[in-house]
Amino acid sequence: MSDPDAPPLNTRVLLDALERHQVSYVAVGGLAAQWHGAQRTTKDLDVCPAWDEENLDRVAGALRELGARLKVPDGPAEGEEVPIDGVFLHRLEVSTWRTSAGDLDVLLGIPRDGRWNLARYEQLRENAILLEIGERTVLTAALKDIIRSKEIADREPDREALPELRQLSDDPVDGDAGQPTDPPPGG
Repeated sequence: MSDPDAPPLNTRVLLDALERHQVSYVAVGGLAAQWHGAQRTTKDLDVCPAWDEENLDRVAGALRELGARLKVPDGPAEGEEVPIDGVFLHRLEVSTWRTSAGDLDVLLGIPRDGRWNLARYEQLRENAILLEIGERTVLTAALKDIIRSKEIADREPDREALPELRQLSDDPVDGDAGQPTDPPPGG
């Protein structure tokens, strides 16, 4: 859900906050595609965290540290506060948070077998790979999972991204840039 008015994306700051709070997540979306070699730019970081109460509380802690504000079309008026806690996050399947380090999307999952059947953290983790991103090791969705989610979402930006992603994949359905591995603690 990139927004052209979003603050510049500072991936290091976002990843540092998630790590400090020991959030278990898989990176997905446009930035994960870039980490697989895509050239298409994005202005946000998309993550699928483990959806248990304890981990969502850790996500909320990272959001509070980042001074996050919930972005909702026709939602709370500018300056209106919403609770940033695990209980609130659990009620949302998709939420976009505006921070000074760029937007952070927190997703229950990404499309896997149709628009409403989501691959959640547990499923994404099975195929995910660890990638070195700066000084961080980030559990990143497999390229095949990113491709599949974009095929199912079928939005214009997704359709535009697919040719490059398929080209990056050894096999448009089953290819990937790496091997699955166990995530680091908190990642």
